Amino acid sequence: MNWFLILLGIAGILLIFLFLYVFSMIVVLPQTRGALFVTTSIPRIRALMDVLAMKPGQLFIDAGCGDGRVLREISIRFNVNAVGYELNAFAVLLARLRCLGMKNVRIFRKSFWQADFSKADVVFCYLFPDLMAEMADKIRNELKTGGIFVSCNFGVPGLAPSQVIRPAGSLNSDPIYIYRNEALRI
Repeated sequence: MNWFLILLGIAGILLIFLFLYVFSMIVVLPQTRGALFVTTSIPRIRALMDVLAMKPGQLFIDAGCGDGRVLREISIRFNVNAVGYELNAFAVLLARLRCLGMKNVRIFRKSFWQADFSKADVVFCYLFPDLMAEMADKIRNELKTGGIFVSCNFGVPGLAPSQVIRPAGSLNSDPIYIYRNEALRI
């Protein structure tokens, strides 16, 4: 009987989390234009970190940080200031829990469209293709000299990446596009 109650309690908790996840997705869909909270795999994050040469104290921005795993991994590896922007309240909660106690990580429940990228050394995103043209305008206007823009899966229309990596162990070897700001100025 005790096992049944324990299993019932666990199932109830899981249903509550599922409800919160679905509800938070529905609330932000109009603002994200259909983009969903999708995590970036650890092999992809590690492959990206292997090609980035960040120094302690630099600024890394994750535009749409989801559960904060990219912020956490980047901050640990490079000891950089990592800032994430996310609209999904459930994802923000997960990100803040995942990064609890990390002094170099800040997570804002705010649209990255209102964020200032001008001080960022690296801006990272995993967005849908229909948002990439707008993102191209934002990074062209705001990314500082020497800054790097990284996009998972989808390239920036009209711009040639400085580098494309295809992480081993990543689903379908989906590309990660890396743009250095010198290549962004057209």
